[in-house]
Amino acid sequence: MVVSAAHGSLPWGCCRRSCGAEAVRPESFSRYINTYRAILPADHGQIRPLPATEAMKSMGEGRSVTVQAGSETTTMRGRFRVSLKVSLIVISLLTVFFTAAAVHLPWLFVSRDNVAVMAQQLNTEIVSGVNREVSSIFESATAAQAALHDALYDGAIDLEDKRSRDRLFFALLKANRHFSWVSFGKPNGDFYGAQRIDDVSLRIAESRWSPERQEAERVEDSYVNDGEQITYTTTKYRVSDYYAPTRSWYRLAAARPGQHIWTDIYVFDVSRKPGLNTAVTLENHAGELTGVISIAIELERISQYLANLTSLRSGSAFIINQAGNLVAFPDAREVTQPSLTSNLPELKPLANSYHPMLQLANAGIQQAGLKLETLTEARQLITRDATGARYFLTLAPSERSGWVIGTIIPEAAFMGPIEANYYRVLLAVLGAVLLVSLMAIILSRYLFIAPLQRLIGETRKIAHFDLDQVQRVSSPLIEIDALSASIEQMSRGLGSFRRYLSADLVKTLVDQGVVAELGGERRNMSVMFMDLEGFTSTSERLGHRIVPLLGEYFGAMSSAIEGQRGTIDKFIGDAVMAFWGAPNYDEDHPTLVCRAALDCAAGMAALRDDWARRGLPELKLRIGLTTGRMVVGNIGSAERLNYTVIGDPVNLASRLEGMNKEFGSTILISQNTWELARYDIVTRRLDSVKVRGRETAIAVYELLAMRDENGQVPAGFEWIALFEKGLDFYAAGRWHEAAQQFRLVIQMRGSDAPSEVFLARAEQRIAAEPKHPVLAASRPEQDTGKSGS
Repeated sequence: MVVSAAHGSLPWGCCRRSCGAEAVRPESFSRYINTYRAILPADHGQIRPLPATEAMKSMGEGRSVTVQAGSETTTMRGRFRVSLKVSLIVISLLTVFFTAAAVHLPWLFVSRDNVAVMAQQLNTEIVSGVNREVSSIFESATAAQAALHDALYDGAIDLEDKRSRDRLFFALLKANRHFSWVSFGKPNGDFYGAQRIDDVSLRIAESRWSPERQEAERVEDSYVNDGEQITYTTTKYRVSDYYAPTRSWYRLAAARPGQHIWTDIYVFDVSRKPGLNTAVTLENHAGELTGVISIAIELERISQYLANLTSLRSGSAFIINQAGNLVAFPDAREVTQPSLTSNLPELKPLANSYHPMLQLANAGIQQAGLKLETLTEARQLITRDATGARYFLTLAPSERSGWVIGTIIPEAAFMGPIEANYYRVLLAVLGAVLLVSLMAIILSRYLFIAPLQRLIGETRKIAHFDLDQVQRVSSPLIEIDALSASIEQMSRGLGSFRRYLSADLVKTLVDQGVVAELGGERRNMSVMFMDLEGFTSTSERLGHRIVPLLGEYFGAMSSAIEGQRGTIDKFIGDAVMAFWGAPNYDEDHPTLVCRAALDCAAGMAALRDDWARRGLPELKLRIGLTTGRMVVGNIGSAERLNYTVIGDPVNLASRLEGMNKEFGSTILISQNTWELARYDIVTRRLDSVKVRGRETAIAVYELLAMRDENGQVPAGFEWIALFEKGLDFYAAGRWHEAAQQFRLVIQMRGSDAPSEVFLARAEQRIAAEPKHPVLAASRPEQDTGKSGS
């Protein structure tokens, strides 16, 4: 039988919900059943739902149950039971209004304290999000600056090559919308830089400093970016006093060589928006300073992030520095104000803002006497407006040194609905609470709470798939007793179902609230195909005796795949298909699929040794791996679904698995997988394969081992370089040199199937060479066996 991972569509990216801290809702049970039904027919393996009458017969000690329709009470042989309907009617009539008051009144008084806790939790989430956004901006600048440093240090870009230099600087500006300048200053005062003036206009500035005249000759080339290409427009020449070594970013970087430094916030000349610079020194290979790289970034992106926060309700968020000046606010215009000493704006002090929320924040800080420069942990303050309404003000130090993140949220955003309900319920419930509380507690405790709490415990066991631990819960109420019997029967049914599908996978889907229906999405994933070479002939020879061998094989492969967080898609005869990256996304899926493939190969080697000792045939494993963008989700009909992956990468993995036969290899991986996992794996390049939708073929690699924990290739793989050198000779048509390299590999390893394949190919080409003499001048270089150098 073929079993596929079939389920409902996932709400991709959502977190798994823990079932241990709360009771499992009744609809969760139906999700388990519906998810399994989407995979298996209802009568598969003689598994069927237990009718209600049978569930009733399973209760007690085999006693019969007599139920009279319409009766308010039901008499069962040996003991008296009252129906759940009667109990609910009696208790509901007595407590429907009174319990509302008993619950509501204490809840109202406690809720005011809880609102402060809720506000603090909300503010913690907001501060965390703002910190992530700030870190993203600064990390992107640091990463771009480091990449530029490496390119210049390695000589990949020559600063004196204007065309290459400008193209690189423009690429950095285009990829990072919050960059304002990408520049380089020299110790002699020379300066090169690319500037973003606005979303369309760009500028290249080049200054040559004259020590004699103490001024720079500056050339400014203007460009227009239409989104597709950057077009030159004009050139402007002027004299400038711009001397790079006197700039703060240059001086700070020069004082700390090799470190990425940050300047204080200032307002940019052109955009008139606040920002700051990061810079790092560039030394030559002798360690001598050749200049300073700098990137200027605008902070408007943080203001845009604050403006898009929906969790603030009717509140607001802001960022200030320790001097009390605004750094970011949802309305970016509020951050700056006209300067009295300069024609550029300056950062606005919080105390100078007329925005109502910022005025309240400033008042709260002043009333608490809070010193921003000494703030080391989050502080929650309460301030009031002119009407007496309370506001929660939270101030927390940012991960960016010297910044403080603030939020201010009105208490009414939390308390409004609570107070509205309070006055409606107060008059109705005040007089009745004392009369019915005791009765309701006693009756509900005996009839409902105790049995239901035990049932909750049993449902938690089902939610965690501890199906063997589920027990019956006895109750004097017919309905609760029947429910307990049904839960017990359901646990037995689920226990049977899980033999046909991974229980962990179904549990993941149910925990996430999945409904079994058609659907899917495109995402980057890794997929594995494997099968056994020569299985068909072996199965014909062994007949039904092949089934235990398959069981051992599938068991070993499943353990290896699931041990590396993979999902088994399906078994197809002797073949196994598995994927990584769904239903829970794992960014390490390229490395994990490689580890799983090597674990499968090791497991198969152990099986072959065991089978050989038992006189059973040896089977060779072939595996193909690839990584790419594919569709994952529920594929099939309305009645039967497969949770699977489809797309060109899936087909490529199948092709790679088959290519092992051509090279005598065990595991072949695609170029995409190699590129994403190459720092964790040991491979050798084998061949290229044509992929639909691409004009050029992609490289194919044989997976050999994993690198050690330091990312180093283990000893014993020195022959890889010889083999790949032979491939290069082979590709260049230098057959003799290629054959020599492959012979060396075979000599080093004793035997090597891919080397033997390519050696045979090279020898065929050599044998096909013309035997009659030719002039040396007209003889092709590859026929001489020389490199030509």
